[in-house]
Amino acid sequence: MNLTPYKQQRPDVESREGARWLTTFNDLITLLMVFFVMLFAMGNMDVHRFQRFQNALQSGVGILNAGKHAPVGILSEKTGDAPSQFSEDPASDQLGQLDNTQGLEAEYTKRGIQLILNDELLFTSGSARLTPQGVALLKRVAGIIGPLDRRIRVEGHTDNVPISTERYPSNWELSTARAVQVVKYLSGDGNISAANLSAAGYGASRPRAANDSQSGRAKNRRVEIILQQKAKSQSVQ
Repeated sequence: MNLTPYKQQRPDVESREGARWLTTFNDLITLLMVFFVMLFAMGNMDVHRFQRFQNALQSGVGILNAGKHAPVGILSEKTGDAPSQFSEDPASDQLGQLDNTQGLEAEYTKRGIQLILNDELLFTSGSARLTPQGVALLKRVAGIIGPLDRRIRVEGHTDNVPISTERYPSNWELSTARAVQVVKYLSGDGNISAANLSAAGYGASRPRAANDSQSGRAKNRRVEIILQQKAKSQSVQ
């Protein structure tokens, strides 16, 4: 009878093989701990900050075109153009009341929070006369931005289609007249201090889109209201 001699396994080998399951067990416990920490953090996080982080992450990995952030409520944010303090601007909470307002867009810029108003809603064609819809829009806007006590700059813009009338020899005069008309409303019926207001017209020199289509020209015909960042020691002179 041929007997195979018994070979006793070395204790250190047995120890290593027996400890392999501990590695898997430790990994599982670590993953569970991370999972519950994430649940706790998400339950106590600032929702607005999380949304801004999500938008920034999407922009960074190229999900959105041209690096632009997805809109958060009424406000969108331009990558590389808006200092971080504007994202924390308390005025953004007030401007949330303007959500779903027809003819109005808003975004953060390096100059401040910028409201973009559609001129087709504000004015009759080729003039600086406010329409009833334009008056209603400005009344709503003034009621929100007036109490913020900010420096407010109003800028008029047109497309590149020439205009030549006795009152408006070019788009420069038309864009300036429209900006002034908005300022007059804000300081009058809007009850905003004239010391906080200024106006400028840029004609077709600062387009938002190409002027080679009807939709592009419509985007360029606009009035912008810029709410400048409030300095800590700002006071009205």
